[in-house]
Amino acid sequence: MTVSIELVTMIVTVASTLLGLAAGFGWMITRTDARFESFEQWMDARFERAEQRTNALLESFEQRMDARFERAERRMDARFEKSEQRADARFDRLETDIGEVKIAIARLEGPTPHLLVTR
Repeated sequence: MTVSIELVTMIVTVASTLLGLAAGFGWMITRTDARFESFEQWMDARFERAEQRTNALLESFEQRMDARFERAERRMDARFEKSEQRADARFDRLETDIGEVKIAIARLEGPTPHLLVTR
């Protein structure tokens, strides 16, 4: 069997074209992967910086809020202490007044009757 030179040329041309297309496609995929990889690294670094800034801001915010709550708690404690002192003073006066009322009622009623009557 004899093969003409045109047929061999055609087969070699098709094979080299397919090989060139495969190599070009592989090169394009490699370049695309490299670009995606560099983009991912850039985005990871950017998100890391943003997360660090956010954490710093949150920490600062937490410290400020803790300080505000501490001040509010001290003010409320002082108010409750003052209110408690006033209530204690009022109860002390009430206790004194009740003692006086008990004495006045006892004087009005007279001595308590005995359960056993002597004859």
